[in-house]
Amino acid sequence: MSLRLLLVAGIVLLSGCASFPDSIQTADNAPLLSYAEVAGHPQETTGKQVRWGGVIASVTNLPERTQLEILHYPLRNYGRPMTSNDSQGRFRVYVKGFLDPMVYEQGRAITVLGVAQGVEQGMVGEHPYVFPTVEASGYHLWTDKKAVRVESLNMWPYYPYYGWPYRAFPPRIIIHSRPTGPTGPSTPPAKPPKPQAK
Repeated sequence: MSLRLLLVAGIVLLSGCASFPDSIQTADNAPLLSYAEVAGHPQETTGKQVRWGGVIASVTNLPERTQLEILHYPLRNYGRPMTSNDSQGRFRVYVKGFLDPMVYEQGRAITVLGVAQGVEQGMVGEHPYVFPTVEASGYHLWTDKKAVRVESLNMWPYYPYYGWPYRAFPPRIIIHSRPTGPTGPSTPPAKPPKPQAK
């Protein structure tokens, strides 16, 4: 296979990996407003399209719709919120119908597509807060990433990244899983008594 074909295949693969889920896709070159634009100019941006994401802070089931309060985070190139970044604030999303709080639970990552609806007053704890609001036309709840604790163990004499005469050698990875039962040393079964000689 030629180098040109390899490059084309790589570009297609990367573009496929960076695509948004169907529920939050937009037309090509569709203008999308940022969180800062709507928060700073709520009246001028009402009715404009947005695509925001973040982490669910609370879920409130109303008679005909559900209110999601979301801690805003910027999005990756495929739409998932980057929760390692600093948050710009909170916003509220209104979704038609019922969303189960046991599924859309606090801490889950979500991305929404919709129309800005200005701002509304609310509270975060006992602190007054102004929430930019969105009427959702689509949303995507992201699958949680399970974290595992790993340790690297270098196998002598192949220390990684050392120069000659040592060659590079990938460290051995040890994954620690949590026990499913009680921990602690086990007690061996008692031995039966020996029969006494008559």
